[in-house]
Amino acid sequence: MNLRLRTKLILALLSLALIPLAVTIAVVTQVTTRSLERANLGYRVATADYVRFTVRQLLERAESELGMIGATLADQRPAAERQRRARALVLGSRHVDRVAVYAVSGEHLFTLSTGGATAAVKRLPRIDPGIAAIARKEGLAPLAVTHTTSKEGAVSYAVPVVVPVYTGKNKQVYAYLWSALSLGPLDAQLGELSKRRFGQQDNRVYLVDQALSIIAHGRSSERGRSIREYGLVRDLPDRQMPRQDIAYTAEYTHDGEELLGVLMPLGQPLGWSVVVEQRATEVFRAVRSTWRTALFLGLGFAAAALLLGIMMGSRLARPISAVASAARRVAAGDFEARVPTRGRDEVALMGQAFNQMAQDLRDFRAKLVEETRIRTDLGRYLGADVVETIVDGTRSVELGGERRQVTVLFADVVAFTPLAEKHAPEHVVKILNELFTFLTEIVFKHGGTVDKFIGDCVMAVFGAPYQHDDDALRAVRAAEEMLRWLETGNAKWRKDLGRELQLGIGIHSGEALAGNLGSEKRMEYTVIGDTVNVAARLEALAQPGLVLMSETTAKLVKGEFNLKSLGEHKVAGREEQLTLYELDD
Repeated sequence: MNLRLRTKLILALLSLALIPLAVTIAVVTQVTTRSLERANLGYRVATADYVRFTVRQLLERAESELGMIGATLADQRPAAERQRRARALVLGSRHVDRVAVYAVSGEHLFTLSTGGATAAVKRLPRIDPGIAAIARKEGLAPLAVTHTTSKEGAVSYAVPVVVPVYTGKNKQVYAYLWSALSLGPLDAQLGELSKRRFGQQDNRVYLVDQALSIIAHGRSSERGRSIREYGLVRDLPDRQMPRQDIAYTAEYTHDGEELLGVLMPLGQPLGWSVVVEQRATEVFRAVRSTWRTALFLGLGFAAAALLLGIMMGSRLARPISAVASAARRVAAGDFEARVPTRGRDEVALMGQAFNQMAQDLRDFRAKLVEETRIRTDLGRYLGADVVETIVDGTRSVELGGERRQVTVLFADVVAFTPLAEKHAPEHVVKILNELFTFLTEIVFKHGGTVDKFIGDCVMAVFGAPYQHDDDALRAVRAAEEMLRWLETGNAKWRKDLGRELQLGIGIHSGEALAGNLGSEKRMEYTVIGDTVNVAARLEALAQPGLVLMSETTAKLVKGEFNLKSLGEHKVAGREEQLTLYELDD
């Protein structure tokens, strides 16, 4: 039976209104509930991960401080001076207030102490070979958490650690350092984190050791308590920790309160775990609210849908059919399809929106085709940076230029003419194209622009069109990588040509004019000036496999590379002599 769209719409709304309503409410609420549960679980996991990061940061900082103390003890100064400097470092440390020094054989030598929080922790009588092996392998070997009790009855927890001290280029073990890291700062951090993340649910974040005993907690009375029979770990096999790459979650009841918890191992070498708990009532309060809201909204929308379906069925059917027809045309690639619109109601707005969408798709296709054409044409000659500035409109293609501080690099194939005479032109061009391809990628990698290819020479510019604070450094790094890469390329060309290719590279920094030069019909982005000329002269002076640079460039990269001064040299085209430098491997 063929029914009109208006009749179908009214019958569908009348007969199926309640079923879709119930299904929609159930699905939306279920999805929302799962999303809330996942969000809360993710929140607890993120909190645990933050604690894991905090603990690792504590160990890394302590390891760094111990490393500085060890380096001081292992230097070449007199023993008394070394101990004095090491004691000063202990006094200035944030995490280390006591250091015991042991010989390579394990015997205790002496102790540096500030009398801080860990002064009462008993040090090792000697370093066991097993502990020393772990320290050498991991860089830091944590020992079992220990605790001390003050005269006032306060219990403090600390984790003793052992780190190796190396000396010499061969990294030989010079000594071992023992220290105890107080967990007191973690107690305060965990208490504050719990309050900040979970509001009034105080002390819901704490640390446990491998024996499932609490070692760091915002409430001092909880430290030392075992959670082995706790609901969170009751279902773990043999009450053992899960693997370090697994976060264990559970729902359980403790002291009559339903909780949702996460147990996340910190991993080796500590073997500790983070516990994060959250009250179930806080999590599911939003779920119950979602159920009520969904029910009320569903009933309201159902009533409105029935009324509007009856009243507007016929009016909606016609433009909807028009939109469907136009949509099929657009899907087939006809972006000229349009929908006739009348009035200013929602259906008319939908038609207008569809027409705007079709127009935007047509304009976007035209723009995409044009940008693809521009990128294809310009990308053959210009670097990606220059092409993008032209495509996005930030750089015009008009004639003109501007003065810029740049670093210019010339790289030339040394003794190319004899090579070209011995081989077919096609073969030589193929080899040059391979070489220029890799040299271009290296220039682009370091933020430079390939200005032009001149026979067997490539000219690259660093600082135009985009300027960096370290353009000279980038240019020298690019030159260094060119020579390194050439060693790999020669493995192939040695077979093809019967000899190796060698590059001579010249680099100079200074002011140059950068911009579009040429005519309105044929122009190119380039740089000109004395800086370019000097760089070209230096390349002509460079011996095979060498990088020559001017004193100006050498000053800009001083301290980053090994440079060898070649003294003053006469350079063609300049009256005064230039001080030249060679990049020394």
